[in-house]
Amino acid sequence: MTELGIKNFFSLADTKIKLTEQVKKYYGKEIAPNFNSFDFWRVDENKVSRILSFFLDPKQKHEQGDIYLKHFLRKFKLDFFTFGEDDKIDVQCELITYNGRRMDIVISKNSFEQVIVIENKIYASTADQNNQLKDYLNFLSGKTEHYCLIYLSPQGKVVSGNSISEDERIAFEAQERLRYLSYEEHMIDCLKEFGLLTDNIRVKSFLNDFEKTLKKMYMGEKDINSKQVVFDLVYENGKNLEIAFLVSNSLQEVKRHLKEKFQHQLVEIATELDLEIKELELKPSRWKNHRIRFSYEIGGILYGISRIDEGKDKIRFPEIDILIEQMLKERFNVSPWWPMYQHFYRNIENNQEFWMDIQNGKAKQRAKEFIKLINDNFNTEKY
Repeated sequence: MTELGIKNFFSLADTKIKLTEQVKKYYGKEIAPNFNSFDFWRVDENKVSRILSFFLDPKQKHEQGDIYLKHFLRKFKLDFFTFGEDDKIDVQCELITYNGRRMDIVISKNSFEQVIVIENKIYASTADQNNQLKDYLNFLSGKTEHYCLIYLSPQGKVVSGNSISEDERIAFEAQERLRYLSYEEHMIDCLKEFGLLTDNIRVKSFLNDFEKTLKKMYMGEKDINSKQVVFDLVYENGKNLEIAFLVSNSLQEVKRHLKEKFQHQLVEIATELDLEIKELELKPSRWKNHRIRFSYEIGGILYGISRIDEGKDKIRFPEIDILIEQMLKERFNVSPWWPMYQHFYRNIENNQEFWMDIQNGKAKQRAKEFIKLINDNFNTEKY
């Protein structure tokens, strides 16, 4: 593969993407390719569960009957769950178990003759509750012999040992009573197929917007049209496919160098503000028990204030919270290790924003704004 061939590939891709942008510019009024109804409201776990349960319920106002439920059962080989015209199908959200647990989505036939439960985790950072899956499975086994608990989550998220013991988990998996689906590999594709099965244009448009929203959340896709241009170019011939693999295999090395660059940018900030720094932790001069910290965790990079030693309680710093919310318009979370933390960038493996912002200096500028605000206002022995 010659250097000229690689440059020509990128040049052609750039030209085609610019052409796509021109088409959007001239015809955007008619086709509105970037419009998405989901941009107007916050997508959280309960909302996603409600949308999924809506489409899996044959009685709902989508008026498409049982096509979505049947496709879901067929696609994921849930063969034990069968039903006919005379069977009663109920789909519920937040169904309460005998011990007060709330199950996200419950699909049942004839009053729990057959049951599918979906435990929905839309964030990799959402922790399982203590004995959560164990309690769900015990509840289901007490209701029927025909059941399955599906753990739906971002790719790579694993079930906590606090939720169910390893031996119990393996036993339920072997019986296919506990199964796993991911948004990236399974559910996004399923929703696309729901759209293809839909006759009503309004319902089809909603499903398309939902699919695009999940792709943006989990796969970093902001411009579906540009992605299609690149896909078509790569798929065109073996030479382009070879270049695509070369680029893909080089990307991790590029990210490693960009991580080093971001760490160097933090060192520059520390030097400018006269702070001690060790790796991704910065220490104001009078601090004893805490650090300003950046940390690659839960699929992204977190930032905030962390403790040197884990605390027993989730203790906040309300005075810092108030200033941060006023000045940076950010609301931070709290944990035993972090009196305050938030995502600096999410889903960095699939989202280009973090890497681009390291390259163009925006990540450094944002980090410095936060660090300087903390150091200028809270550099006291209290912390």
